[in-house]
Amino acid sequence: MATAFNDTRRHMVVLTFRELDCGRLQLAGDFNDWIPDRNVETRRVNGCWQKVFTAEPGVYEYRLLIDGVWQPDPTNPAEIPSDLGGVNSILQVPVQH
Repeated sequence: MATAFNDTRRHMVVLTFRELDCGRLQLAGDFNDWIPDRNVETRRVNGCWQKVFTAEPGVYEYRLLIDGVWQPDPTNPAEIPSDLGGVNSILQVPVQH
């Protein structure tokens, strides 16, 4: 689940992962040059993982690294074929007024 908060042109994005059983969760996408957890804060809240970062409005592709294994977000049905094979998840950061 994604939540976005306005911060002038950039928005704070919070991705929340419930019932995701793993020891390490990292996030990479075109919003952070595909560098796992670059400029991404990781939180554990009530047993849920949260990934917090800022991004400008737009559509982004991303993947998770769950215990070191690249995969699409199992909680997000929005996907697109990856140029490297498999699929990437899609995140839309809306323009907020």
